[in-house]
Amino acid sequence: MNKHIFSKIPNLCYYLTIDFCIVWFSILFSYKVYRLLDIGQNVLYQKIAIIPIGFACSLFVVLILFITGTYEKDSGVLDSTELKSAIKGISISFLFFTLFFYFGKYQFSRYVILFSYLSSTALIVIGKLIIYYCDPIKLVLNNHKKILIYGAGDLGVKLFRQMVDSPRMNLIPVGFIDDNDWKIGTKIKSSGFSNKIVEIPVLGKFRDIEKYAKQYEVQEVFFAFSDMKNKEFMKKRAFLKKNNLEVSFIPSFYKLFVHKVKIEQIGQLALVSERQDNHVPLEWIIKKNFDMAATITLLILFSPLFALIAVLIKADSKGPVFFKQERVGIYGTLFKMYKFRSMYTETDPYSINPTEKSDVRVTKIGRFLRRSSLDELPQLINVVKGEMALVGPRPEMEFIVKEYGELHRERLKVKPGITGLWQLSGDRKVAIHENMEYDLYYVRNWSFFLDTAILLKTFVFAFKGL
Repeated sequence: MNKHIFSKIPNLCYYLTIDFCIVWFSILFSYKVYRLLDIGQNVLYQKIAIIPIGFACSLFVVLILFITGTYEKDSGVLDSTELKSAIKGISISFLFFTLFFYFGKYQFSRYVILFSYLSSTALIVIGKLIIYYCDPIKLVLNNHKKILIYGAGDLGVKLFRQMVDSPRMNLIPVGFIDDNDWKIGTKIKSSGFSNKIVEIPVLGKFRDIEKYAKQYEVQEVFFAFSDMKNKEFMKKRAFLKKNNLEVSFIPSFYKLFVHKVKIEQIGQLALVSERQDNHVPLEWIIKKNFDMAATITLLILFSPLFALIAVLIKADSKGPVFFKQERVGIYGTLFKMYKFRSMYTETDPYSINPTEKSDVRVTKIGRFLRRSSLDELPQLINVVKGEMALVGPRPEMEFIVKEYGELHRERLKVKPGITGLWQLSGDRKVAIHENMEYDLYYVRNWSFFLDTAILLKTFVFAFKGL
């Protein structure tokens, strides 16, 4: 069988078919659950009716997903571009179903609609994460593009990390090319949201690029230089084009905008401009009310767990149940952040955060709490007090914030969160202020649906820790 047989079928067909099947299954399954629970008005449907209804609704959902941009090939940290669009599209679809069946006087149970909405959202998000991060599926679909990165400096490493963090782009970096002798033979590591360490070598110099392109079946070369002269770039670009290799490059002024770029075509010229923040105040009101309602619900549900953890902490070591530390919140305001105590009381509260499992400062129960992220649960109290949000940048200590530059201070425009992009990344072991891309991306691209995607991913992450 030709290994490229699947590549002849548009990628769109895979995603459309998978999402259609998930929604249809969710509707049929939800009706079964509704019948088993024996709730509501117990409205009965014949199989001959529920199957075509589910089929029609599934087609409608897929159409709305297409309209909302779910299937556009775009990049985003945490695959946020597609996940946001998917959650938004499903929400719009099921809101329409609710209104249609209500005003249309159709007897269709609201419980079935609710169960279908929840299961469709969860299964579609999980399905996309599986497709993104499961290498065997990628290889079977054969819809990826192999890339060489020319330049193994800071910009090249950053580009490599962004590619790992954006599997929706289907770009597979196979190695670096660099003209510095001492870099050749070294290996560069990166970790993304799958928490899988990806390592690629610095293969050789530019003069060797033809050999390595054939060896690794490379289709494109990414230039990771911000200071290459025009004449040199054009010469190397011509050489690569002659060898049937596509060329992409990062503009020299990329540091000026950081996630705020808008590109427009004027005639044959590309115009790059700074994209302004356009968050509507209503969105922040929705976020605030959702956070409050969800947090109060979680505090009630987790109250037995709070009590159990408190008993275990007291039994394991002397000291208070809660650890309180002053952190910097929105617009630089100070507040006391709560956590379950995971270290011995004689530990300096402002010392370097433990990164090793064997750190002697951490208690026995503390190791479990930190690994499972359960030590962060008391921050729900901070959310109720209005000092934090469920999702947002992690709050930093004051002495670190004092060293912030103008770019760093942009993360103070929103409330700090219990969870966020940085916390879910493979780079969370590195200091927050050394990984600003995650928080800046969140501030620039925030939406209610991005928060929803992050929260869903957080639950998966927490269960893996358990």
